[in-house]
Order: sequence, then C-alpha cells, then structure tokens
Amino acid sequence: MSKNLATLLGFSAILQWSSIVGLLKKISAVIGADLAVLCMYSLSAVILVVLFRIPNLKHIPRIYLLSATALFVIYELCFSYAIALAQTPQQAIEISLVNYLWPSMTVAMLIVFRELKFNVWVLLGLGISLSGIIYIQTGNGSFDWHMALANIKTNPLSYLLAFCGALLWSIYCVITKKYSGGHNPIALFFLAITVVLWLKMGLLHPELIQNFPSIDGHTLGYMLVVSIVTALGYAVWNIGINQGNITLLVTLSYFSPIFSALISMWILQTQLSTSFWHGAMMVTLGSFVCWISTNWQAIRTKLFYTTQQL
Repeated sequence: MSKNLATLLGFSAILQWSSIVGLLKKISAVIGADLAVLCMYSLSAVILVVLFRIPNLKHIPRIYLLSATALFVIYELCFSYAIALAQTPQQAIEISLVNYLWPSMTVAMLIVFRELKFNVWVLLGLGISLSGIIYIQTGNGSFDWHMALANIKTNPLSYLLAFCGALLWSIYCVITKKYSGGHNPIALFFLAITVVLWLKMGLLHPELIQNFPSIDGHTLGYMLVVSIVTALGYAVWNIGINQGNITLLVTLSYFSPIFSALISMWILQTQLSTSFWHGAMMVTLGSFVCWISTNWQAIRTKLFYTTQQL
C-alpha cells in the first residue's frame, strides 16, 4: 500500500469518527440512550472481532491490558452516553466539543506522568480550549461564567460525562504510549464494553430488552452506519499511523471539532450559532498551542533546514 493511500485512509478515520455524534443522537432519539449505546457497541464489537480477532493476551503487558481496558471502556461509555442523553441536537454537538478537550489534556497528562517537561505554553493552550467551551455556553459573544453555568445546569450529567471522558482518554493515550509495547487489542476493548453494557441492561433495565421497540428502516440504517464507522475508524486509523504520513494525520486530527460539528449539523439538520464556530476554533487553536509547545524544537529544526535548502 502506498504512503498516500494509507494517509487517505487515516484521514477517513477522522471523518468517520466525526459522524458518530450525529448518528448516535439520531438513534437515541428513537429508541432511547441505553438501547442506542448497546446496539452501537454490540455491532461494532462483532465487526472488530471479524477484522482483528482476539489477540493473544500473553503477549500484551499486563499493566497495560488491565489499565487500558478499564480506561477505554469507561471513556467510551462516558462519551456515548453524554451524546445520547443530550436534550437537543444542538446540545449534542456542543457537548461533543467538550470531548475534544482531550488533545490539550493529553499534553497536560504527559507532563503529570513526567513524559514531558512543564511548559507554560501548555497552560495557555488549555486556557484557550476551555475558554472556547465557555464562549459557546454564553452564546452572546462575551465571557459570562454565570450564563455558562446556567446553560450547563440544563443537562449537567451530559456535560460532566463528556468532560470526564476527555480526561480519561488523555490518560489512556499516555498509558498506551508508556506501556502498550505496540499492541492494539481494540477488539478486546469493544468486547469488554459490550459485556458491561449487556450486564447493565440485564440487571437494571431488563424490561427494555423484553420490550425492544420496533425499529424503522431509517433508524436501522443509522444503527448499521454508526457501528461500521466506529469499528472501521479504528481499523483504518491504525493503517494510517503505521504506513501513512503520521505528522499530517496528527495535524488534521486537531480539526476534528470542526469536522464533527459540520457533519453532525448536516445529519441532525440543525443550525449552529456564530459563537459556536468561534468557540470551536478556540478549542482547535488551544490544541495546536499545546502541540506546538511540546514539538517546538523539532518544528524549528525542520523550518531552519527547509530555509537553508531554499
């Protein structure tokens, strides 16, 4: 496979993941949050097992296997329920943006775990990203903590789940970097999520399984698509980062908030305010600041080399 094709496949993963918010919200509006999340992960797990099969657990470092499985499962549950429990399509898109604090948080966690040295620019990047979230919640082009908190209080559980998910995913990324040894047991992770969801459903909501609602063709189509993009996104992302241009893919991934908002807006047929787009750009900018602050030496060296060549 050529490097350009692998890079294109990696970019398609970013777009596929960006469609999850709108698709999952569509399904949950019809059959409820619990069943929507259960169906999405169950079908995704089947697809991933077929693609990757169950890895040989003996070859995977135990500390990584236990910690990463727990973090991945809890993160995915936080993210999916945060979206599924959103009260309106527009709120679902706003809540998804909270999840995209994870790139900035990942840099902060790398510092906490002593993988990187402290850099004041990381705090600036985090501040810009968080300011973008607050800016969106005020909705009037000014920073007003009281208005932002009042908006969040309309559905505090979803916002809390999205924020916890971003924090957990940043820790997962650091744990993967430190302990994975190059292993990627994604099929196992999704099987674990599916088992947890079925146990939860059987213990807490058995009536939902017994009285499973009828699903029309449109909802079934959305369910199949969201399961496929969730599973294939992970599959082609691995191809992209292993065989493609990883620098370009990482750069493009920082535009995920913009991609996700555009695709979700189209799927959910909703409009977003100017303040939302300004806030989304602030979240993206904050992530870029964090990334540049930790890669400045390499960037400066490359720029200097390019200038000399010219």
